[in-house]
Amino acid sequence: MSSISRRTFLALSAGLPALAAGLPGLTLAAHADARTQQSRTLRVRPGGHDGGFDPWLEIIGDAFRHNAREVSRLAGGRPILAVVKNNAYGMGDSIVGPLLASCREIGGVACVRPAEALAMRTAGVRKPILLMSETNEDDGVELARHDVTLSCWLDDAAERLERVARKARKTVSVQYYVDTGMNREGMPWRRAIPWMQQIAQRRGIRVDGTYQMFVHELEFNRVQLQRFTELIDEAKARGVRLGTLHAAPTFELYRMPEAHLDMVRVGNALFGADPGPDYRSAATLQPVFRLKARVVRVERLEPGESASFRRSFQPHTPTSIALLPVGHTDGYPATAGGTCEVLIGGRRYPVVTGGVASAHRIVDLGADPAVRVGDEATLIGPEDAAITPHEVATRTKVGFYAMITKFSALLPRRQV
Repeated sequence: MSSISRRTFLALSAGLPALAAGLPGLTLAAHADARTQQSRTLRVRPGGHDGGFDPWLEIIGDAFRHNAREVSRLAGGRPILAVVKNNAYGMGDSIVGPLLASCREIGGVACVRPAEALAMRTAGVRKPILLMSETNEDDGVELARHDVTLSCWLDDAAERLERVARKARKTVSVQYYVDTGMNREGMPWRRAIPWMQQIAQRRGIRVDGTYQMFVHELEFNRVQLQRFTELIDEAKARGVRLGTLHAAPTFELYRMPEAHLDMVRVGNALFGADPGPDYRSAATLQPVFRLKARVVRVERLEPGESASFRRSFQPHTPTSIALLPVGHTDGYPATAGGTCEVLIGGRRYPVVTGGVASAHRIVDLGADPAVRVGDEATLIGPEDAAITPHEVATRTKVGFYAMITKFSALLPRRQV
């Protein structure tokens, strides 16, 4: 058996939990330039095809490009560091990374796992990639060889990064991550200056940026921004190289223009989520995906008959039902039964109340259905107000962010 390098293994397995579970196989049909490609499918397990009965996600390229323009407008034309963490918020980093990187408004992309960074490089991203987490030496070497910028905040960062540069045999790009009061990641601002000086003096290290994270509470945000500004002023006075300054994710993009600095670091808004109804008029964001499935069964029920576990659906008049092969293990909310609708052939049909629905959902077609086996159903998408991501998240009481990040990594994802 031929051996496989660690680098190749990481690149192939990036963002694919299925491999860790022992499920082999990855096929990516893609063109290098996301701006010119018409169709792209990421499938993370063998079997099935584009005309089969597996549910799938459609990633809407034009919506991402529109949202990037809107974010740029809100940021006064500043470049955007596009956050594509957590497998691009569930959309698939190997598709969304190149798609966003192709937008002129995007100055680079950011993620939180080494595997995500390597997956995006493998998928063709050539713009800067920032890893917004600390990493060990071995992963640091691998990432440096792929020109991924490393974040740092631990006390031993200077020594460790110098070793990474020596092992990688190249200059390592790094960014300082400063903690101004969130107390999660970052070097505490009170003792950051001597630490920054140490890193900047080491061989093989190039500082390309400095950033911090807000707590999303406006009063304390202002305290954080003041701390960050004072730190930056002192560092500049001491001749410390800082690189690009960034601090504002989506919440502060809308609410704190004074925090936009050199670049905004936005995730949610690019994926169609705003900070809430009070700010919705500031930008017109578009849904960036559809969750779709094909009808696999249509049957007629008479009064007295029932469907699903515990006979949870019992029509009082003759009706027909359709079966969709998609459930909560795919990421469609378990609470969709009795609360949500789906779109088939331009018409809305209610999802019936049911018990366990891990891989299926039943839809009430009514007395005179026009639905046939093989018809496409859209469970979440932009075509109708009843099925938009925000509406489905509201009806199911899941929340937008929680819903989109729960889509199974095994779902085929297609760029349209």
